[in-house]
Amino acid sequence: MAQTIGVVKLWWRGKKYDVQKGVRWRLPGMQNEDQDATDRTLRSMRWNHGMAQATVMITSSSDEDDFDPALGEGELQIQTDIGAVYVFPDAYTRAKPDVQDNGQAPVNWTLNTYQKISA
Repeated sequence: MAQTIGVVKLWWRGKKYDVQKGVRWRLPGMQNEDQDATDRTLRSMRWNHGMAQATVMITSSSDEDDFDPALGEGELQIQTDIGAVYVFPDAYTRAKPDVQDNGQAPVNWTLNTYQKISA
């Protein structure tokens, strides 16, 4: 029987963070674009950056400054329970997260390159 992803672990700049279920990511790569012509549609390609979204739990050992865009690029790692590990060496955040009083902080990363490691 096939197994789907159930648990995701996340590291940002070498530090592991607790995250809520629902982590999303899109790998960077080429994207097709439709080009309408007189009586048919043609295709061109463009670069499509990757993205990752996770709701990080802010604890006594972390705070929203860990995700400050002024820190520049850093390494983001996503590990799944089905044996895939994604390493994004040049990820960056675009804004500090909005932290809620329950400790939840949604964080968004932009991704340019990656390496996939399978167990």
